[in-house]
Amino acid sequence: MPRLSAEALKAKIAALQKQLVAAENDKAPAIRKVRALMKKLGVTVADLAEKPTTQKNRKATPKRGRKAAQKKGAKIPVKYRDDNGNTWTGRGKTPLWIVEAERAGKNRDSFKVGG
Repeated sequence: MPRLSAEALKAKIAALQKQLVAAENDKAPAIRKVRALMKKLGVTVADLAEKPTTQKNRKATPKRGRKAAQKKGAKIPVKYRDDNGNTWTGRGKTPLWIVEAERAGKNRDSFKVGG
């Protein structure tokens, strides 16, 4: 492929930037319409992320086991956090950053969030 001059590359960049602005302007009215419709219907972004419930895929609330409020894939709050931003919910295998800190003599409770 032949190498383009700096001026030719600048011209291409300018043309692509114009195309980008046009594409963004084209979708702006659609986004406004969607937002207005969501507001009118009381739909939130969280509602869009949920799996739609129909009579076919609706399951009975379990009497034991998983709590009704804790659906599969529900976000579990963070229970432990370190200064580097590593987090752990306290479930599953203990992460390496806690194991290494405990080997170094730190107490697990020193990483507890909110307590």
